[in-house]
This record gives sequence, structure tokens and C-alpha cells, in this order.
Amino acid sequence: MLGALGAFVLWLIQIVGTWVLVGLTIVTLFLRTSFSLFAIARTVVTVAVVLTLTYRYGLTTGGFFKWVDAVIVKYGLMAIATSFVLVILAGVYVLVAPAGRRRPRLVRLFLVDAGDFTVPGPLSVLALAGTTTGVVTWSMNSIEEYNNAFVSLITATLVLLPAGIFLLLAPLSVAGTIFNAANAHPALPSLAAPFVAVGAIVVDEFSGGIVATPANLKDPFALTALLITVALSAVELVRLRGRGQGLTRDAEPGPTTSGGPEPETPAPR
Repeated sequence: MLGALGAFVLWLIQIVGTWVLVGLTIVTLFLRTSFSLFAIARTVVTVAVVLTLTYRYGLTTGGFFKWVDAVIVKYGLMAIATSFVLVILAGVYVLVAPAGRRRPRLVRLFLVDAGDFTVPGPLSVLALAGTTTGVVTWSMNSIEEYNNAFVSLITATLVLLPAGIFLLLAPLSVAGTIFNAANAHPALPSLAAPFVAVGAIVVDEFSGGIVATPANLKDPFALTALLITVALSAVELVRLRGRGQGLTRDAEPGPTTSGGPEPETPAPR
């Protein structure tokens, strides 16, 4: 009896946890202190390349659950690569600041005071997305482990919707905003995006793609997407620098942080 009750409680935690974490992550990804057309452009490039290749050449996996497993693995590896890039840039962002401004910059990486409200910084978004990925993976893997077919069906029904939304929307949002890095500083996404694109190419080379792109076309498509990303990021950086919002040793632009006041300049348009 206790074993059945414990299994039910664990199952309930799994289902509720998946819905709550996916909902929080999706909402958090849209809590941004600025709106950037360049972030949208990076997302559009990613979507266009993936959808075009998928439509033309199909997927490498057979069966829905194999495809989901492949997407989870691919997303996990990409998240690790993106996290590595973001953490390195976050460290540079803090270290280049004058000694008296390092603590406010460090705080801004986790929480940003946007004036009327507080939004999560990029490292908070990263931590939440990583937790959600782990719970979604756990929930998806559990579907096939239940001995009762009815329980497996109910679990799949309750899990697939939030998991599908997360696996489709989160990578596309992260591709453009890099875990909402602009909440900490407007220049961070454009600085990180080329390195993230390189990471995506490396991950794809070593882990295999989920799209059955011919070998002779795979690298040219990847290089084209990389060059477009670099060009978009370069233009964005030039525009930000012209507005005094480049990444420098000076106090960063934007609203004040919860770690101390910072001079304000106009937000990026």
C-alpha cells in the first residue's frame, strides 16, 4: 500500500513539476528589459535553416519517441555549449568592470531591477532552463518504464504537451537571446551568438544531426548560418557601440540593478 502511494506521489510530482517548470521557463524567456530585432533575426535564421532542411531531407530518426530522445540529447548538448559560452562572457563582463562596479554587474547576471519590476538575469534563466530540461527528460524517459499501459498513456498525454512546447520554443528563444543575456547588458547576446553558432556546429559534427542532410551539403549550410549570425551580431554591436552601449569598463547602460545604482542611458531600440 505504501509502495503504491509513494509511486503515485512520485508520479504526481513528476507531472505537476513538468507543467510548473515548463510554464515558468516559457514565461521567464519573455521577461526581457529590451526588444531587439537582431535577436528575432537570429531566431528566424535558425528556424529557417532547420525547417528547410527537415522539409527537404527529413529526419534521421524513426518513430516519435526516438525523435524526442534525439531532440532532448541534441538540446542538452547545445544547452551545455551555450551555457559554457555564457558563463565565460559573464565572467569577462564582471572582470572588466572597475572594482567598485563588479558587485552590481554580478548581481545583474542573476536579478535585474527594471524599475517597476524585477526580471531574472541570464544566469537565473540558464539555471531554470537547465532544471526544466532535467525534469522534462526524466518525465519523458518514465513514460516507457511504467508496466501499466494505462498509466503510460495518461503520463504521455499529460507530459507530451508541455514537453513539446518547451522543446520547440525554448531552443528557438535561446538561439536569439542567449538566455536573455541582454537583461544584464545589451551587448552580451551579440557577443555570445557567434560562439554559440560555432558550438552548435561542433556538437552537430560529433553527436550527429537529427536532420538527414547530405554530407556534401551539411557543412555549407552550417557555414552559411554561421556567417549570417556573425554578420547580424557585428551590425548589432556597431549600433550598440554608437549608442554608448558597448561592453566597456564603464558602468553599463540600462536600469539600475539591485546591487547598486548605475547611470542610465536610452535603452536599445
